[in-house]
Parts: sequence; C-alpha cells; structure tokens
Amino acid sequence: PRKNVTRMIEAHLASGVTAPLVLEGKKVWRRKRALRFLAKHDRLLSLLDKNVSGGPLSRIVQLEYLTFPALVSLIRGAKAVLFPSLYEGFGLPALEAMTLGTPVLPSNTSSMPELVGDAALQIDPYDTQAMVDAIRALASDEALRGRLAEAGPLRAELFSIDRYHARLAALYGRFVTLPGG
Repeated sequence: PRKNVTRMIEAHLASGVTAPLVLEGKKVWRRKRALRFLAKHDRLLSLLDKNVSGGPLSRIVQLEYLTFPALVSLIRGAKAVLFPSLYEGFGLPALEAMTLGTPVLPSNTSSMPELVGDAALQIDPYDTQAMVDAIRALASDEALRGRLAEAGPLRAELFSIDRYHARLAALYGRFVTLPGG
C-alpha cells in the first residue's frame, strides 16, 4: 500500500503517454484491487481514451520478480523509474536507478528528498495531477531526462559503500581512540 501503485496507475493512464507502465514485483493485494477496478472500468476508460489502441489496460505491463540481470536491463532501458511512495525507509530502488543513469520520479516525502536531491523530479505522492504532469514531462522532454540521467550517478555516489565507510570511520574517530592513534 505504501508504494502508491493505484495512484501511479491512475496518473499514467491520465497522462496520455502511450509507453507502457511496467510494474515489477509481487502482485500484492492492493495492486490486484487497483487492476480489478481498472479492468471493470476498462470500457469506460477506452471511450474516454480513444487515442490509445488496445485500451488503457494495454498500457500496463505486470512482471513478477525478475532476476538481477533482467531487472538491471529493465531499469537501464526505461525512460524513467516511477517511485511515488507514500513512505520509504531509505529508498534503495531509487538509488539503484540513479546509479544506472535512469531518471527517477520519487515522492517528495520521507527520506526521498535527502536521498535524491536535485538529481530527480520529485512530486507530492498524494497529488495525482502533479504525477500526471511529471510523467508527461519525463516522456516528452529529452533534455530533462538527459540532465537527470547525468545527475543521478553523481548523486548516488554520495551513498556508495566507500563513502559509507569513510563517514562511519569519521564518526567512530570522534568518539574512540584506536590503539596507536
């Protein structure tokens, strides 16, 4: 539920972007409910969305968990990774996408602003229209995607294992005197 899948599906469909929204991972109960709702209303949505062949649900692809190499290929090949979570402890998937140079659309809540900084296009996860606008921008603005693709790996480097070790050593150094030092 905290991944905000229903709102993400609604925003993707409302954006008019014809590229598919790919959902990867286990089909949790809320996602099933969201997709059942959309399937039930597919005919109405198709009438409202005449420009999309195959109807709105043809723009949503669901994949079970992928192998690591397949997931890396999926992320690298994506125009963007949408991560509009309502709450995140750290946001590792956003960091992984940034490391791979894929633009990220995270929420502007929880740990995400500190994690992504200016290297992502942040949105209010409760504001579906803001999500629609951001999806459209990422789909159509090649310069924006290029800027985020460049900034992502640089920002992600701040959270590398080497940087972590250096910060940890500095912290311990403030409180502990090691033998010989």
